[in-house]
Amino acid sequence: MNGNNTPFVMDNKFVFLIFGASGDLASLKIFPTIFELALQKRFTNDFLVLGYSRSKLTKKEFQDKFRKSIQNKFDMDEYFEKVLDDLVQKIDYISGEYDKLEDFKICDKYIQDKIDSNLIISYFAVPPFLFKPIIQNLSSIKNDRDFRLIIEKPFGEDEQSASDLFLQISELFCENDIYLLDHYLGKKPIRSILPLRSRNRALNTLLKPEEISNIQITAYEDMGVEDRIGYYDDNGVIKDMVQSHLLQILSLLTMNIPILQGSNDISNHKNSILSSLKFEEDEKNISIAQYENYPTKKSTPTSVELKLKINRQDYYDVPIYIRSGKNYAKKHTYICVELKKFEFQDEDTPPNRILIEFYPEEKISIKLVDIDGVLSSINDIEISDSLSCEGDFCLPSHGVLFLDVFKKDKRYFLSFNEIVSAWKFTDTVTSFIKKNNIKTTKYPIGETKMNKLDFKWYEGIS
Repeated sequence: MNGNNTPFVMDNKFVFLIFGASGDLASLKIFPTIFELALQKRFTNDFLVLGYSRSKLTKKEFQDKFRKSIQNKFDMDEYFEKVLDDLVQKIDYISGEYDKLEDFKICDKYIQDKIDSNLIISYFAVPPFLFKPIIQNLSSIKNDRDFRLIIEKPFGEDEQSASDLFLQISELFCENDIYLLDHYLGKKPIRSILPLRSRNRALNTLLKPEEISNIQITAYEDMGVEDRIGYYDDNGVIKDMVQSHLLQILSLLTMNIPILQGSNDISNHKNSILSSLKFEEDEKNISIAQYENYPTKKSTPTSVELKLKINRQDYYDVPIYIRSGKNYAKKHTYICVELKKFEFQDEDTPPNRILIEFYPEEKISIKLVDIDGVLSSINDIEISDSLSCEGDFCLPSHGVLFLDVFKKDKRYFLSFNEIVSAWKFTDTVTSFIKKNNIKTTKYPIGETKMNKLDFKWYEGIS
C-alpha cells in the first residue's frame, strides 16, 4: 500500500523478461504471481511478459504453458478466464542460448519491435551456474535503459562462491540494479517484525537482550524434498533453510532499530547481526538427521537443531536455538522469545513469552502468567492479534516482492554483504560437521517434533 492506503499500480510501460521460462520454477511461482497482479489490476499501462529459454517453443506453445499453469493453480470462474485471456495476449516467447551474445541481441531487437519501454525487469529462474553468462550478455545490450535484475536464492554454495558471484555482478551492474530475492521476506508476518518493534516501544522494551532468556526459531515442513532432490541432495537443510530464511528472521528480530529506515540503513543493521553470529564448535550444540526412506543413499541432513549466539556485548549471554526439518507431522513456522524470570520464581512457573507465528496462523502473541486464587493453579493469559493480510489486495510473497521491484524499494531484499556474512557463519557449521564426522541420525516420516539438544523447546503452539 502507498501512503493513502490505495494499492500500488505500475503505470509505466515495462518488459518482464523471464530467463528459464520453460522450467518448473516459472510455472509454479512466477506465472501465477503475474496473474494475481493482473487480477488486481496492478498494471495500468502497456507491458510485455517475454519468456526466454533454450527450449524450442512457439509463442502459442508457451502461451498454452502459461495458461495451463494458471488453470492448475486457481479455481477459475468467468472473470478469472477473462483476465487470463487478456493477459495471455501480453505473453510472448523467444528461444536462445544463455552464453551467446548474438541471441541476446536478437532478443533485444524483438523487445524493441514489440514495445517502446525503457524499463526491463529480468527474472532469473535458472540454476546459479547460468547467472554469469546471462549477466554478461545483459550488460552488453543494456545501453542507458533501466535494467533491474531479480536473482533468487541460492546465491552460491559457500562464502567463496558467493563472493565470486558478487564480484562478477558488481563489475557489470550497480548493486542498486540487483534485487537479491529471498521469498520469506515477502511474507506479511516477517515484514511486520521491524515495524512492530519500531512503532511499539513497549514491545521493543520486552525484546531488549537484557530481558531475554533465549530465542527459538522453528520451521517444520510437512513435505519431503519431492522434485527438489537434485538441488537438495547437494545442499541439505542448513544451506536451504538456515543460511538465508531463518537467519534473516533472526536478524530482523535482533538488529538495532535504524532511525532512518531506507534499504541501506536496514541492510547495514541486519549485517551487523549476521556478521556477529557465532557457532561454538561442540557436538552438544548441533544435531542433524534425515527422514526415513530419503530418495538417495547420501546422508544429506533434512533436519537440524542448532545452538548459536550473537557475539556482541548486549546479546552475548542470550542463547539462540534454530530448528528446521522436512517431513514432520505438521507444517509450522514460528519465533518464541522466552523472557527472563524473577530470581525468586520457582522452576514450575513458566516464563513470559513473545510468539510470532508465520504458519499456519499469522499472528503475534504475548503470554503472561496468572495464578488461580481458588485452585492455586497456574494459568496462561494470552494477548494476541493477527498479522495476516486481509482484504482484496493481498498477494503471495513473490507478488509483494515484485511490486517492491517496480517501486525500487529494496528494504526487503538482501545485500551482498548480508549474504556473504550468512555464508561465513554457515560454512563454520558445515565444516564442523564434516571435520568431526557428525552422524546423521534417522527419524520417521510424520515425526511430531525434534528435541535432541539439551534444551527444552517451547511446544505450546498447536
